[in-house]
Amino acid sequence: MAIKLSDFNGGLLGQYTQSLAQYMPRKIIVALFLMVLISLMEGVGLLLLVPLLQLVGLDVGQGSLGQITGFVSGLFSSLGLHPTLLMVLIVYVAVISFSAVLNRVQTMRTVDIEFQFAAHLRKRLYQAITNSNWMFFTGMKSSDFAHALTNEIERISNGTGQFLSLIAGVMILMVYIIFALKLAGLFTGLIFVVGVVILLLLRRRAGLSRSSGEDITTSTRDLYYSIMQHLDGMKTIKSFGMQEENIRLFSIQSNQVADRYLGAVESYANVKLLFDVGTVVVLAVLVLVLIEVIKLPTASLLLLIYLFVRMIPQFSLVQHSYQYFINTIPAFANVMNLEKQCLKNRDIPESDEKIIFKKEISLEDVSFSYRGEDHFTMKDFNLRIPAGRTVAIAGPSGAGKSTVADLVMGLILPETGRILVDGLPVVPGSWRGLIGYVAQETFLFNETVRYNLLLAGPDAEEKDLLDALELAAARDFVEKLPNGLDTLIGDRGVRLSGGERQRLALARALLRKPALLILDEATSNLDSENEKRILDSVESLHGDMTILVIAHRLSTIQAADQIYLMEEGRLVESGTWNELLSRDDGIFKRVWKVQSIKED
Repeated sequence: MAIKLSDFNGGLLGQYTQSLAQYMPRKIIVALFLMVLISLMEGVGLLLLVPLLQLVGLDVGQGSLGQITGFVSGLFSSLGLHPTLLMVLIVYVAVISFSAVLNRVQTMRTVDIEFQFAAHLRKRLYQAITNSNWMFFTGMKSSDFAHALTNEIERISNGTGQFLSLIAGVMILMVYIIFALKLAGLFTGLIFVVGVVILLLLRRRAGLSRSSGEDITTSTRDLYYSIMQHLDGMKTIKSFGMQEENIRLFSIQSNQVADRYLGAVESYANVKLLFDVGTVVVLAVLVLVLIEVIKLPTASLLLLIYLFVRMIPQFSLVQHSYQYFINTIPAFANVMNLEKQCLKNRDIPESDEKIIFKKEISLEDVSFSYRGEDHFTMKDFNLRIPAGRTVAIAGPSGAGKSTVADLVMGLILPETGRILVDGLPVVPGSWRGLIGYVAQETFLFNETVRYNLLLAGPDAEEKDLLDALELAAARDFVEKLPNGLDTLIGDRGVRLSGGERQRLALARALLRKPALLILDEATSNLDSENEKRILDSVESLHGDMTILVIAHRLSTIQAADQIYLMEEGRLVESGTWNELLSRDDGIFKRVWKVQSIKED
């Protein structure tokens, strides 16, 4: 994503500062106030240097320094103090100490803003991702989300710190420039012009920082994608003996990211080198002219040198902060763009109208396509799921069975037609609270059994957990685990067998006491013994709740009250098990015979 200078100066910088100011206006105001106060303390410290020079025996003359000395002496007199060396030193130490305390407070305030703003953006983006619709979510790379939520937000956090340092540096620099102008206006103006010229000459380097920032965003995003793919496919990699090749490819990408960051740091270092050398050369020329030509008094010369010695690091800090900050702007643009996409593709907001499933779910003339208007997965599709019944949808892979389940849950919305629950349109948020769902590839967190169950019912008590496990034929194996409900089950439940994982997923769905239980190919990857356990558990629920079974193998749906057979997004047959098998020329019977032969 290319970012133009005009975008930075106008759109992106404005969007960034607006987001920062809107989120924490009071903290920003306090931070700015502290910056101003610190700048004033720097000024007071400089004022006190003038009487110190006089008190140690240096002639401050009748010019600017003499005026400053008179002002400071008058200030001491108004306070009833005599400006002795000891008194001035005590006041100077107090002022500098107070300035140091302010610097500490301002540093902590800046860090607080930095991390709180990052947390705010991270939570905001995660909320947008979570509330995006299922079609959009599945069409995106999960690594893009992970990359934005971690690496990109971290870069924005660092950039925020640099942005605030930039503002503070500019304020302090202004104080030094005002004093230098007062002491030697012509030469200070000359130095300032030379500094601006140096900054303009380094403008191209700043442009390279923006480009390197874009390269870092791209390369780290690719690395995140590679990491997630390699970790998810580790079993395949090991089974094919591809470890060395996998390591080689990953190393190439890691080196690319390292090179991008190294390039950015090198750019910072080059700019700092050129700026420091340029400013010190100008300072040396200025000192030579002031001593040999102007014959500036010693006190004024020392104070002017002190000012410029303090100014040079500030100029360098401002340049560095500016360059580092614009390097992070592509990360901010990436996060904002991703959030904008998520918000554009968000789920339908929840309705105040509460759905109570008592009668039936109906799909009326539903049309839907994954590939575009001319290639409908299903067209004018109609189906009824009566409350309290077990309904099965069978058919070959790609027939559209899981699409029906997604439509019923409101994960995807029909392009035409309606999905009604007791005559009311499905509203995803409120409706999904009544559904228990078990997928073919169930997902379990690398936590305890208890944690994974409580995801479905955070307020469930111990008895509720055990009852759900009992209904899912999972209580026996859970109680035999080393720590029972508090046993860690590994990443994606890897420490459990396939059958145990599915039964635990079923228990989790049942813990919700759902009005509708959806089993989406939930037993297709299991052996006969585990499949029978789950089917027996489901059959024991018959009549107590509405069950929608998505199945490829017909033998798993014999107990269903109503069976729908699908092919290529169409309903080709429906009826009870006995009715469908009684049709000698029926498609269902033909498929059943083929599957029976294969199973035998």
